Amino acid sequence: MTEPFDFLPEVPEDLYKSRSIILAIVLVGMFMAVLDVQIVAIALPTIMHSLDASIGQIQWIATGYVITVLATVLLFGSLSQSVGSGRLFKAGLLLFTISSFGCGIAASIPELILFRVLQAIGASMLMSVCIAIIMQVFPKEERGRAMGCYTAVIALGLIIGPAAGGFIVDIIGWPYIFLVNVPVGIVLLVTTTRYLAIDREPLKFRHLDYAGAILLIGLMATLAIALNALSNPPIRLDAFGLWSALCFVFLVAFIAREKAVDNPILPITIFRNRSFVLPAISLILYLTATFLLLTIQPFYFEYVMNLRPSHIGLIALILPLSMMVAAPFFGWLYDRYRSSQYPATGIIIMGVAFLGVGAAFSQLNFTLIIGLFIIAGIARSIYQGPNSIEIMGSLPAALQGIGSSLITALQYLGIMFGISLATFLMTAQLTGLGLSSLTQGSPTMLAAVFGNCMYVAGLICIAGAVCEFAVSFYGE
Repeated sequence: MTEPFDFLPEVPEDLYKSRSIILAIVLVGMFMAVLDVQIVAIALPTIMHSLDASIGQIQWIATGYVITVLATVLLFGSLSQSVGSGRLFKAGLLLFTISSFGCGIAASIPELILFRVLQAIGASMLMSVCIAIIMQVFPKEERGRAMGCYTAVIALGLIIGPAAGGFIVDIIGWPYIFLVNVPVGIVLLVTTTRYLAIDREPLKFRHLDYAGAILLIGLMATLAIALNALSNPPIRLDAFGLWSALCFVFLVAFIAREKAVDNPILPITIFRNRSFVLPAISLILYLTATFLLLTIQPFYFEYVMNLRPSHIGLIALILPLSMMVAAPFFGWLYDRYRSSQYPATGIIIMGVAFLGVGAAFSQLNFTLIIGLFIIAGIARSIYQGPNSIEIMGSLPAALQGIGSSLITALQYLGIMFGISLATFLMTAQLTGLGLSSLTQGSPTMLAAVFGNCMYVAGLICIAGAVCEFAVSFYGE
């Protein structure tokens, strides 16, 4: 198979000298965007009381952010080919900073939801090009370490988000979970003006396929809403069916439109490339399995192990903390011993660990659970960065911007699939047992329910590993 990025030109000398600063800029921007997915969750009850909002309204503060990112990130990835990755990152950072200020001073729930959506658009703009910028400023022999740092920062956002949200709400109030972004954003904006000079070509605006853009946003939004319908019990299959049908209509219309235009937003031909499609499917499966676990684990430790919330919070740190610590080392290892089987090794280890967690959940073996969480976290660090590099390396240089946004879209799809699948599996098993809620089940009965969920997660990882191994056999 072709070595990833052999076709790319050498990194210009001035960018190479500034690569560490540029990486820091990208990582801090990415950290802020990831953090704002997590940090708001713990503040929702306080915001609901402060702004006199309903449960339905308050839910849109969290889900609206995710749905907006998923609906727009591919569009911005396509747009980056015209305006440049650096310019789009700066514009996204500016919008994210301004809208964060708007969220902090919002006096009503409609205002907060509006600014939250704008904040998500800004996050989508900068996240869509983060990986593309890293690939542009680092030579191929250093990209594994850079992506290891990228992976570690995502894990750090998952670790800090809930704890930081609780601390800020308790000490200075919920508006500051948004206002904290403002000074950081201003410093980043000043820094990008000097160092993020990666756009060598002048603006080359091309005709934007507005019809395709509308269809793409409709496709991603209806998919996200359909999955959201599965992740909020009681599950309404009629609502899921309606949004799924609309999603299918948008999908068919979008494919037909993209085949008919000269400058498509998302070139359909990339889906004929097995070296792109198979790792992309693997990435979705990996995140589905990961967020299946992350969704069910607090319920398991509370209703089966009878642990206190503070203890559950500490346990929740194990997986991302293991990933964060191990990612830079395994990124360096990938640079030194580059192999297309590297991601496959990581995800298959993770799958075996998840199958073990299923057995440990059923047996209430706390020590084994913790040990397997550590192994799974390390396996995630082996998989995620190299998988992203392999996906980007399968695309031609002209599609690096859309490739970066595709990875972000795939990640959010996997997250929503995982949350929805976890809710569906728990609800279906409880219904089969004649139970309407977790509080009605005995610890032994519930342990089997959660164990079965983890068996599914393990099998999903193994399916992802099959996709990775298949790349070597099929190639382009």
